[in-house]
Amino acid sequence: MKKLVLVIVIAALAASITLTSCASSGGGGSAEPKVDKYAMLPPPPGTERVRLANAALAMYKFTLPAGQTWGNYNKITAEYMVDEDNITKSLRSGAIRMYGNYKEEDFIPDSGNTVVSLSTDAMFAHKIIYQKNTNWAGLGAVANEWFTIEYDISGSSGHAQFKKENIPAANAAGPFYIALGLTSQDEGRVNAINQLIRNVTLHHRTDPTKNVVTMDGGFPGVTSASYMIGNIQRLGPQ
Repeated sequence: MKKLVLVIVIAALAASITLTSCASSGGGGSAEPKVDKYAMLPPPPGTERVRLANAALAMYKFTLPAGQTWGNYNKITAEYMVDEDNITKSLRSGAIRMYGNYKEEDFIPDSGNTVVSLSTDAMFAHKIIYQKNTNWAGLGAVANEWFTIEYDISGSSGHAQFKKENIPAANAAGPFYIALGLTSQDEGRVNAINQLIRNVTLHHRTDPTKNVVTMDGGFPGVTSASYMIGNIQRLGPQ
């Protein structure tokens, strides 16, 4: 059994751009800036940039409108964009996954101002509320274009070891913590999948005006589900 660690990295994430220039005589200009393709660059308005590796996922907090409960909702959607480099990287286990539900008591601050969870299980299997075996083509992903992934929250499409007790009661009012994203097979800066995420939405069954859209991890800093801190970086909406 591996220990599931939910980490909040409190430090700010800096953008990194590598510039190259060329000198010339007689008033010539400089070359176009060259962007480090693995850098965490500032995201466009209304989006966040996330880098995920080795099963790490980004955590999102859903706070329901007054009078609403979990049973009034039936799915989560999120919009993603990847570039031509990252779309060539392998999805972990040839699948997309969503973990949940987590509760506030799962998160325990430690002396380093990170947040950990005492939940345990091999490969987080008992928390995988949704899993779909697929690849980039199956997701309808095209480099540098937005595409949407829909996640069922009933647990019926969960991992074989998913524990039904992780599904909130129909009358539960939350808040709820769900982890999602596109994660790579391997650890490391090169193999991590850099992606843009926007419009992470919990959908009401009958009334779209009660949908919950979030980009909030629920705590100050970066909230994630990960084996180790280095597997995730998040640069939130500007």
